[in-house]
Amino acid sequence: MKKYELTSSLAWMSVGLFFCMGSIALGLGRLHEPGPGFFPFIMSVCLISFSLIHFMSSWANVGQLSADGSFWPGTDGIKRIAFMNVLLLAFVLALNYLGFVLTTLLFMFCLLKFVEPQKWFTIFYVTGLSTGLSYFIFEVWLRANLPTGFLGF
Repeated sequence: MKKYELTSSLAWMSVGLFFCMGSIALGLGRLHEPGPGFFPFIMSVCLISFSLIHFMSSWANVGQLSADGSFWPGTDGIKRIAFMNVLLLAFVLALNYLGFVLTTLLFMFCLLKFVEPQKWFTIFYVTGLSTGLSYFIFEVWLRANLPTGFLGF
């Protein structure tokens, strides 16, 4: 298990480094006028940082094994992964029709209720907070035009 964790961490660090170099080639711009490579550069630095943290924790053997000690999850885990992929596809397909707010609310609700079941309070709190915060960041602060859908929000 430790070998897989170390290998995947190194692979993600390599991906981050690749995107980091590509974003620098696009141009970072200045702080008040970011260029096209600014956001990918920040995201690639985050990917490298998180991969490095994961590598260090795996090196210290802090990683967790599945219940039977195997690399792949059991059938229940595979069903959850498949359901999550179906939810992501449904999110993408419904985004323009239902709008950002409603689609994100439904997506987060399904994730927290069916993929990793939580208490009702947690479901509504996290769903509302994540949707509201996402809407505020992209629509209000960054002034990005999010899909409104047929209901107008």
